[in-house]
Amino acid sequence: MGKVYKNKKEIIQSLIKKSDAVLDVGFWGQGVKIDNENWAHNFLINQAKEVYGIDLDYDVNRLKDKDHYQKNNAENFDFEVKFDVIFAGDLIEHLSNPGLFLASCASNLKVDGRLIIITPNCFNLFHLAEKISKREPTVNKDHTCYFNEKTIKQLMAKNNWEVESIDFLYSLPILYHESFKKKFLNIIYFILSKFTTKFMENLVITVKKIH
Repeated sequence: MGKVYKNKKEIIQSLIKKSDAVLDVGFWGQGVKIDNENWAHNFLINQAKEVYGIDLDYDVNRLKDKDHYQKNNAENFDFEVKFDVIFAGDLIEHLSNPGLFLASCASNLKVDGRLIIITPNCFNLFHLAEKISKREPTVNKDHTCYFNEKTIKQLMAKNNWEVESIDFLYSLPILYHESFKKKFLNIIYFILSKFTTKFMENLVITVKKIH
């Protein structure tokens, strides 16, 4: 059973070293605004030695090291520096071609570099509960695909990546009005999380290139 993280800050502090050079792919979004204390990119800046970023759109005037950022597609990017870690929080489920993304990551990592992916677990408790009452669970309209532990391992194997660990993120810091049903499910989710990771809301996958 993998480790369960409470939030992205815990993930970053646990998996990223102070000496790491990190690329944050899709850094501007990640479910929260940049002024929010839970913005993962700020956690990276406070944790790593150097932090770079790439996204389709962002306000360059609100960034400190402007030359560390690119406006580009996550499926086709290149930096002059090589990274110890590429961090992709809440990204891969938005892509048209995850294989192209993995290829770009491979070419921008150091020899022993790692890729950290956070993505929804398609079989989390909330999706399963909604499947009972609806034809399909409620999903983000921009999502193109969902993964479970088996399919993410298969995707990595087909693209020459080795899975080092599959861990779990308890929940994303996205606040919205919750129905009575959702509040009830939150209690069930909390109880189940003490015994199993099968129904966790998010996967945290750490992989490295196969040479």
